[in-house]
Parts: sequence; structure tokens; C-alpha cells
Amino acid sequence: FIINLGDLMQRWTNDKWRSTLHRVIAVADDCGIDQKSDYDNIPVVFQSVRRQSIAFFVNMNGNANIVPFDTCIDDKHPSQYDAVKASDYLIKRHAQSMGNAT
Repeated sequence: FIINLGDLMQRWTNDKWRSTLHRVIAVADDCGIDQKSDYDNIPVVFQSVRRQSIAFFVNMNGNANIVPFDTCIDDKHPSQYDAVKASDYLIKRHAQSMGNAT
């Protein structure tokens, strides 16, 4: 059982909960792929194994200011992130996912 948290949750928790890159490749059982050499660090799901994913997306107010939760910041754990407007952050992340890193 795996929960893939989003990038905003990582920012809100000041890196206490980390976002991970979600990568799964579905292949046939008899394709002969050596998953260790051909797909380093990428989970391979074979078609004979049932896989179920549930995506849940939340669209927040674009004018919301995204900052780490107060409970995730203290003297030993200063904020790792500058404040950012939600719409600016989401546009930047979308551009990065499309190969337009900024």
C-alpha cells in the first residue's frame, strides 16, 4: 500500500512528508524484460497482477499564499520554502512536468 503525496504537501509540511516521483510501467509477463537492468529504480507492474490507482486532485484558490504550516517550523527546522502564490506555483510545476523547467 503506497501513498504518493503531492509536492504542495511537501511544502506545507516543510519537508517532513516528502513527495516522490510516481513512475510505474506496465508490461506483459512474457516480454522478457530484465527489470533490474532495463528499468533501474522504476517499478514494473506485470499485466497479470492487478493494479489499482486512485487519484484525488484539489484545485485551491489561485490567490492563496502557500507557506509551510506553523506546526512544521521551529528553531531547529526553519522554513525551507519561500511563500508562493498558489496559481504561480501550479503553473511552474506544470511547465516543469512538460519539460519547460524554470
